[in-house]
Amino acid sequence: MGSVSLIPIEYQDSEIILANKRSGLASQGGSGVSHSVDTDLAAQIGQKVYLCHRLDKDTSGLLLCAKSPQAANKWSRLIAEKTVKKEYMALCFGQPKSPKGKISLPIREKGLMKDALTYFELEKSLLPKDFGLENDFGLFPISLLKLTLATGRTHQIRIHLAQSGLPIIGDDKYGNFVLNKAAKRDLGLKRLCLCAFRLTLPLLEGQKTFQIKDDFFLDI
Repeated sequence: MGSVSLIPIEYQDSEIILANKRSGLASQGGSGVSHSVDTDLAAQIGQKVYLCHRLDKDTSGLLLCAKSPQAANKWSRLIAEKTVKKEYMALCFGQPKSPKGKISLPIREKGLMKDALTYFELEKSLLPKDFGLENDFGLFPISLLKLTLATGRTHQIRIHLAQSGLPIIGDDKYGNFVLNKAAKRDLGLKRLCLCAFRLTLPLLEGQKTFQIKDDFFLDI
């Protein structure tokens, strides 16, 4: 099976564990999944853990887990009620028409078209020459976006950004495959550049914000 990399823990108390999930690690175990946060973290801390939400396998970032089914129900409800604030960072091809705004295109989920709403804010926009490149990316700038979700559809950020002409670098399902190949070759960006980088929790001592930096936007 190979060695298991330890999952960094950003915070824990009697109810919850805030894990820093790496890209490529599944959130939940199942058939054909050799490693996942719920199984690997349970082995790491010596007790069963329960996911309060999920991140795509290729999305990195902060994942909230609970130490009991009761705590999982409580914190899953707080997440659904938006009492827990989740924020994402994505590195994309293209540049939004305005520095901040929203994407409200419907998304098909389980055969039905459902309302979906994503808010974005431009953190930084760079041209290919800023990376020392010639015209490998044509006229495409590269934008670092901060995003929050008003709804929780499957792959919502990835779909909304792709539909808006801002495909996430490294997205092999909804992205631009030609530009992905160039980004892999010239920038060394070999995976999905999407991270759940900030989480604000309502703890007993008050609101507390936890933030991480993924390597894809560390030096942007």
